[in-house]
Amino acid sequence: MKIKNESVILSQKAKEKILEYIKIHELRSGQKLPSEQKLQEMLGVSRYTVREALALLQQEKYVTKIHGKGTFVNKKQIQIESGLEKLESISEIIRSFGNEPDVVWLDISVNAPTDDMIKQLKITPDVNVITFKRIINACDKVAVFCVDSIPTNIIKEITYEELDNKSKFSMFNYLKNNYNIEIEYAITEILPTTPTKEMLDKLDIDKNHMFLLLKQIHYNKEGKPIIYSDDYFNSNIFRFKVNRVK
Repeated sequence: MKIKNESVILSQKAKEKILEYIKIHELRSGQKLPSEQKLQEMLGVSRYTVREALALLQQEKYVTKIHGKGTFVNKKQIQIESGLEKLESISEIIRSFGNEPDVVWLDISVNAPTDDMIKQLKITPDVNVITFKRIINACDKVAVFCVDSIPTNIIKEITYEELDNKSKFSMFNYLKNNYNIEIEYAITEILPTTPTKEMLDKLDIDKNHMFLLLKQIHYNKEGKPIIYSDDYFNSNIFRFKVNRVK
């Protein structure tokens, strides 16, 4: 785990190694990091560099330092760095970082499709869509505001009361278990955005808070469009990475 003396700023490199340690050892919110002396030995850097790295982590709200007790993984703030190459449910991503998602249902309704839905889902204007609206929280923070729409010629109308295991609901699992539909891939557009009026009404957030909107069309194995998604990811929690190769 020791850091080589490269041109990269040592404190930044040490910060990344500590984050790596947290992930490898699956440290949960509230668990204690090794002492500064232990981190110094593990990383092979000076005490000053360790303190600078911890200060950076505290500034970015990854950790909390309590005088006389040590440094702890932050209880209130999480940061999820996820790649976009692998298609996973939002709940799976949150669990993979040691947090349990909390699903808050807002509405399930049948609506006329928008012009863009008609185009992207390849449906006619007379086919309605069932729209599922949920908030997914992580560590008492709003992680994602989800709006998923599916044509009524794919699934039947459903009410909130008919759903099983609501607190652990996964759209992918719901389609697989109830309709034998497996989502194979998605085409995604990423846009920075501020909250919609509905989000401001439902969430305790500032009107200037930034979200990452993932506009997605999910397809089955045969290439048929199934889900039209507008998922608003809290930029304070989620960071997306894309691996680009030549």
